[in-house]
Amino acid sequence: MSATQLMTLAVVLYVVARWIHNQPAVNVHVVVGGLIAIVVIAGLDHGHSEPVAKGLAWLFLIGAGYGVVGPLAKLAATSAKFNPPAAQKKGLPR
Repeated sequence: MSATQLMTLAVVLYVVARWIHNQPAVNVHVVVGGLIAIVVIAGLDHGHSEPVAKGLAWLFLIGAGYGVVGPLAKLAATSAKFNPPAAQKKGLPR
């Protein structure tokens, strides 16, 4: 996977994370910032700077992914509290 593709995925995840946190997901600042980041990474994505571009793209992807995974993990934990396993519903020992 190229660094440009990774960066595009990171920008999409960033928009999803903003949407999950009830922030304006798509506005001028997000769109322009995302496009600039993708263009910079695309410019570095060939030749001797390709490893640097991939490293930066992976860092952005991890950061954007963390913004999405945090609320989903909290949601899963909350769901587990209200939906106990089958063994607990039947009164069986743990």
